[in-house]
Amino acid sequence: MSQNVIIAQSYFNAIAKGDFDTVRTLFADDVVWHQPGEGVQSGTYKGMDNVFNHLGNFMKWSNGTFAIDNIEYTTDNGDLVLASIHFEAEKANRKLSMKGVDLLRIEGEKIKEVWLFSENIQEEDDFWNHVANN
Repeated sequence: MSQNVIIAQSYFNAIAKGDFDTVRTLFADDVVWHQPGEGVQSGTYKGMDNVFNHLGNFMKWSNGTFAIDNIEYTTDNGDLVLASIHFEAEKANRKLSMKGVDLLRIEGEKIKEVWLFSENIQEEDDFWNHVANN
């Protein structure tokens, strides 16, 4: 297993435990996060503080229920690591449950850039737009 896959797995393990102190040690200070879609959650977030605020919104908007509950596999190609995941959240009698792909670029043993892909971005946008306002 490559060092980059180990770093990515450490990130997902920390996220699963809610261990954001560890997540902070794995991100580069100038990390860039690309969130797909057209929803309240969508956009490009630059820098550790902005990314952490963004991640915090997922927990706030879902009353702490957002979780990556399964990682099917991880694989790498040089400085890129891909993870096939499943994620879910629930709030206001609505449930979000779908597959996705996270692509992480690792540089200098830090996660430098993250791109997310959702199985159904319109459904995800609808969920976050609804729960963020309730």
